[in-house]
Formats: sequence, C-alpha cells, structure tokens
Amino acid sequence: MEKRIELEKRGRHPSEIDQLILDDCRSTSIIGLTDAYVRLRNLSIINVGLTSLKGFPSLPSLVFLDISENRISNGLQTLSGCIKLKSLNLSQNKLKDIESIDPLKSLPRLRYLDLSNNEVTKEEGYKEYVSEYFSKTIKCLDGDIYLNGKYDSDSGSDLNGEDGSESEAEEEGEGDDDDDDDDDDEDDDDEDDGDDDDDDDDAMKKEMLVVMNHLTKNLIMKA
Repeated sequence: MEKRIELEKRGRHPSEIDQLILDDCRSTSIIGLTDAYVRLRNLSIINVGLTSLKGFPSLPSLVFLDISENRISNGLQTLSGCIKLKSLNLSQNKLKDIESIDPLKSLPRLRYLDLSNNEVTKEEGYKEYVSEYFSKTIKCLDGDIYLNGKYDSDSGSDLNGEDGSESEAEEEGEGDDDDDDDDDDEDDDDEDDGDDDDDDDDAMKKEMLVVMNHLTKNLIMKA
C-alpha cells in the first residue's frame, strides 16, 4: 500500500492531494496513509485484503470512503476523525453484529451507508437499530432510501428531494414549500458549518451514480 500511495502522489505533498485510489493493492492494514493528507476528500481502498483499520489517520476533509470487498470485522472507531464523512461503503466485509457498526454513530454527517453482504445485515433488529440511531442523518442504507429514519419503498425520486408518497416529511411540510426549503437550508447550514455545499452536493450526486451503478451491476450478476 505504501508504494501505491507514493505512485498516486506523483511527487506532490500530501497536503495537496484530494483523491487517492488504492484499489487492488495488497495489504492487510493501513500503511503509508497519515494525518498529513488534510485535504483528502475521496479515498478508495477496494479489494485490498484489509483485516483491520488500525492506523487509519484522522482525515478531517474526507467526504467519500470506499473500503468494500475487504475482510474488516471491527475497529470502525478509527473513522471517528473523519468528521465530514458523508458516504461510506463497507459492503462485502466481515462485519458480523450490531456492536461492530456501533462506532459509526459518531459520524455526524453520514448520509450514505452501504453494509450489504455483511453478516450484520442479517441480525435481528438491524434495520430498527439504524432507524433509531442514524435517523437524523442517514438517507440511503444498503441501496434503500430513508425518510425521517424510516424506509420508504416508493421513494425512487427522493435522491432529488422529491417524494410522491404521504410521508411524515410531506405531511409536516404540505402546502408550504417555501418553509420546507428554508428548513432544508437551515439543516444544510447546521451540517456543513459554512462549507461549500454546492461542491459537496455535486460530488455526492456523482458518488450516488457510482453507488447505484454498482448495485445494478450486482443485481445483474446475481440474476
């Protein structure tokens, strides 16, 4: 992994790098990634063979993290320093129980979480746990859309903020679109604390396209 990071840097200082793609380099642990990557926003470490996140640095600017197709079973508390993390893909790992994902509650801006193809998704009460503890932030769990912490099977357009069903969000804001928009703006301000929301939203749309394409590909392969 350390050699791959050096190649990806291309002579740049760590503080200049906003994206690292380390897919398919072989390593069982995080090596060569440090706190010096203060501007890193997008990190992909797919199919590396990670068994642990020990040594994962504090990355205060990280927004997108993909560590799918590894062998991670615990240690998610090491992600607590990623205070701006919005999209986390942990699919196809070895997370077995609710306790293993409990540390993710400390991520204040997490909106898109993929834990599919982990044993934890088969645990009794899994969906209820997420609804209770992630309801203030989570919008998409394992490809399912959530409104006010509740799964909404008819929310195909919710990624764009629209909802044709009689959800709680619609009932509360029905007939007052301006108020809804103001509330949304206030929520965004609270979450982003003055950050560039337009850049994050554009990046999130691109990330969600990648996520949905990934899910579609998996469904086709299983068919």
